[in-house]
Amino acid sequence: MDRFDEIIDRKGTFSVKYDKLKLYFGREDLTPLWVADMEFRSPDCIKKALQKYVEGGVYGYNVEPEELWNSIMDWLRTEQCWTVRREWLTFIPGIVRGIGYAVNYFTSKGDKILVQTPVYHPFMLVPKGNDRELVFNPLRRTEPAWEEGSPVSASEIYSIDFENLEKITAENDIKMMILCNPHNPGGIKWKREELQRIADICHRRKILVISDEIHADLQLWGGTHIPFASVSEKAAAISITFGAPSKTFNIPGLASSFAVIPNRELREGFYQWLSANELNDAPITSSLATIAAYTQGNSWRKEALKYIEENIIFTENFFAENLPKIKVIRPEASFLVWLDCRGLGLNQKELVDYFVNKARLALNDGSMFGPEGTGYMRLNVACPRTMLEKALNQIDSIQSLR
Repeated sequence: MDRFDEIIDRKGTFSVKYDKLKLYFGREDLTPLWVADMEFRSPDCIKKALQKYVEGGVYGYNVEPEELWNSIMDWLRTEQCWTVRREWLTFIPGIVRGIGYAVNYFTSKGDKILVQTPVYHPFMLVPKGNDRELVFNPLRRTEPAWEEGSPVSASEIYSIDFENLEKITAENDIKMMILCNPHNPGGIKWKREELQRIADICHRRKILVISDEIHADLQLWGGTHIPFASVSEKAAAISITFGAPSKTFNIPGLASSFAVIPNRELREGFYQWLSANELNDAPITSSLATIAAYTQGNSWRKEALKYIEENIIFTENFFAENLPKIKVIRPEASFLVWLDCRGLGLNQKELVDYFVNKARLALNDGSMFGPEGTGYMRLNVACPRTMLEKALNQIDSIQSLR
């Protein structure tokens, strides 16, 4: 049996994905394919590293192992072709928290922050919750020809509306842009020239770019991630990059994220503020997990990506053969599949009701990512194939969906 075929009972394990079904969906008898963590056991090397520490029996104050930073720098160089310096790096206890820190440090109440919808909902919730004003540059969507047997990838459907980006940055005093690279939802891999063009516009307008690159190392179909800060000197000068091993190695509960800031002027004040408030001290569990992941976990990652690719193909084939009114947008990165359900002719409330109360599935409601997500649902396929097949059959069993 493939190790990724194992069914793990996660109920009652303090899992948001399972233990908050009642809170978010009103019922507990659902197959949970929503929260962006995997149903796979994390690499054994991480478990062994944590076990060795736990078995020591003394859990006092800790220091960050210097190997932590070497493992991150080596990983970025070998896997992302990005050479970074030690002084550019600091620990962050989660990327959404990092975005919140940056919003509070670099902007003031009432300042304008740019996002590109549909997008990961904390990109909107964090600025709004901190009394900032959101400015939207919705992604441009095309309607491709859906040919039977030919997958349609995210970048064939979505692109950046640069004409509108130029317009709104000229008309508004925007202080910050929060970039999703790769983009979630959809799993869009931005091209180098697209990132360079964003950098040119934002550098000219003096806009700080926060680049969330948490899905960077989940590149599918042989792709390679392009870090925003690496595409030009302008990009490096105006950017803060947040990365993490959390999605890649299924350890988001360990809060093992990091920031990369090449520009000394941006970096020194921000890092000093983080340090003064003890916001960038890495717990030893996060450090040990990161070191193990980046130095010993790559073979696991490659196997997991292959399994995820097979699950995506399985999902595409299933809908094409059984429910062709639902179109699968093939992600280029991540294990999150964007489902175009507009062909069903349902409004969003009806669509969610079908999935939750009829198919008994917990998926992410597309409208949470912005109004451009209306008519869509987000499906997490990082699970054993038997679990995925069961879930899809639960949709197929609803006769009125055909």
